[in-house]
Order: sequence, then structure tokens, then C-alpha cells
Amino acid sequence: MRVAIDNLTSEKEHGGMFSAAKALLEGLARIDQTNEYIVITGRPKEYRALANVPNIRIQPVKLRTWRGLLIQHQLVLPDILGKIQPDILHVPAFAAPIGWNGPLVLTVHDLAFLKVPEQSSLYARLYWKYLLRESVGRAQRIIAISEQTRSELVTYWGVETERIRVIHHAMRASLRRTNISAQEIQAMQQRYGGRYLLHTGRIMPRKNVGKLIEAFELLAPCFEDLHLVLTGGTGYRSEEVLQKIKSSFYRERMHLAGWLPDEELGPLYAGAEALVFPSRHEGFGLPTIEAMACGTPVIASPEAASVEVAGDAVVRVDCSNACTMADAIAHVLTDTSLRERLINLGRARAASFTPEACATATLRVYQEVLDSYGSSTPQTVSNSTQSFSMKVSL
Repeated sequence: MRVAIDNLTSEKEHGGMFSAAKALLEGLARIDQTNEYIVITGRPKEYRALANVPNIRIQPVKLRTWRGLLIQHQLVLPDILGKIQPDILHVPAFAAPIGWNGPLVLTVHDLAFLKVPEQSSLYARLYWKYLLRESVGRAQRIIAISEQTRSELVTYWGVETERIRVIHHAMRASLRRTNISAQEIQAMQQRYGGRYLLHTGRIMPRKNVGKLIEAFELLAPCFEDLHLVLTGGTGYRSEEVLQKIKSSFYRERMHLAGWLPDEELGPLYAGAEALVFPSRHEGFGLPTIEAMACGTPVIASPEAASVEVAGDAVVRVDCSNACTMADAIAHVLTDTSLRERLINLGRARAASFTPEACATATLRVYQEVLDSYGSSTPQTVSNSTQSFSMKVSL
């Protein structure tokens, strides 16, 4: 079986979708030495660790710019797929290319643009509404990253439950406390002022970073050595939050860290006093699991860390209110027994989200698609200029 894994659209930013896609590949490399995996990527250097795996091939795509990637993706992929001739195409994030008419597995992270439409740009809403929904309609199997996402697919788009498989995200093995040295943690703490709260993810309305800043401003006078670290880039409508930081009396204790390389994320999590994840909506909430694995307590909104994913290993709080959030953070900072309980529960909870478990379940989906699709049916990959005839090898 030859599987093309189209990571191109997930790579524009080093966020949760990209991390989860890399973790899946890590798991496939460990559990399966038989089937062939072709990784379509615009960042081939990100897969250097997989370059020597015999059954994984890196297929680089040259892009002049990352701007307009979602449209470029639709234009360049048909030609690439025609040359690769995969038995299955798996798109771990965003929409599949319209020109692909063969067996398709699509991973859907959430339908936030429907639940909180005011928090996405018009461009994003149109993309999800038309291109993603079209892809969902023709996929033989849809991987939902949580039961919440499965429910959204059924409720909002009427997707048949028999086409959906729930497979939780995996966490990269590098983000485990046992792989992080004390020296790395200490260096990270020195970089960000000693004691710090952490938020990971882009600055955008859905992530609710503005309320986190307000909560930090309430905490700052009481915890004079405490800092706030915000990782990830800026997203849609981030200007208000950036201005709030710029005008804050405590701006010198707020750090915009941007996107950090993988090797720095583990020490960053492990060095934090707590991860605060106040998002208004998440399909999964991968940072909560990553923090737990690194032995870091987590405070999160109910929407960002569901019972399904995080269980009772996080402190859940109404993050629409800065005072309530600040109280919860202060409790975690000062209550030693609570911290110890959260750390122990978190490590145990995170242990199940392994690359191997995710890869095993995903491989089962690939086989389901091949078994149900039918044999020796010619498929066509087309774009505006050419078409390619390809046969599914079963």
C-alpha cells in the first residue's frame, strides 16, 4: 500500500496541526516497515529524522511564497499526485485538492468557524464552508480528533457516522519530561525571568489571550517575580491584544516568544509554573497534553480541555472572566498539594497519547478504505491543464 500524506497545508505555521502530523509520521515509522509513505512537504528539513527510514519518502514541493498557500495547494497538488500515484491520499489538516478523485482519508480538527464565526476571517470561513465541506463529502473516511469534532460533523454537516473514526492526536516523544535535562529547564527559566506562566498558540480572538493578559495584570502585584510567556505567531485580529500588551504597566514581564523550534518546546513547558489555556473553542487542545507530559500543571477553559481529552488532570475555569481566571491561577501557584496532584494526574493522562497508538488506529483506517473502495478502478487526478490516469493497487 502506498499512502501519500499531504502535509503541505499544515506546515505554514508550527502549530498543533503540524505537530500532530509529525507525531503521526513518527508513529508510522515505528510500527510499520511494510507499507510505503510519501510525505508531501514544503519544509523537507523538518523531516530529517525520517529521511533514513526505508519505507518513508520525502516529496518536497517548491513554493515561491507561503502566502496564499491554501489556493496554491489546490493548484499544484494534482500534478504531484499524478506522478506519485498513491493508493490513498491522507490530508491531516485542511481541505484535499479538488483534482483528487481516488481513495481519500481526511482529518478534521474542528468546525470552530461555524460555532464561533465572528472569530475567523471571511477568507477562512469561505475556505472551510466550501472547500473543506466538499472534501468531507468525498472522503471515504474522516478522522475526527475528538468526540466533540465528530459531533460537530454530524450536527452541522450531517456527515454519516459510519464514515467517521475518532482518533486522538499523538504527542511527540521529545515532549516528555524524561527527555529534558535540568540544565535546559534552567536555561529557559533564566531566559524568561525565572518564574513564568505559559500560553502556547497563535494570538487570535478564539484563543482568548486578551483575558489572560487581564488576569496576569491582576496577579502581577501579588506575584512580583512572575512573568507571562506567549508563544506562537499572530493571527486574525491580533492587533488589540498586541496593543494591550504594549500599553500594560507590566509589559516588561510579558514575553512574545513567537514560534519556537521543537527542541525548545519541552524545556519551555517543563520550566513553566503552569500552562494557561483559556481558548473559547478547541477540537482537542494538544498543548494541554504536552504540558502534562512535561510535568506542568494546567489551567484551562472547559472548551479548551474537555473531559474526553484531559479528564480531571486540569483545573477548569470560566476564562471569560479575568478575575475568575486569576483566582484559579493563584490557587495553582500557591497550593502545593494541588500542584502535586495535577502533575501526577497529568503525566498519567498524557502517557496514553502516543505516536504508536495514533499510528496504529490510522493504519487501520487506511486498510478500511482500501478494503471498501473496490479494486482496479482507474482514478483521475486533474487540474485546469492536464489529467492523469492512475490505477489503485490493492
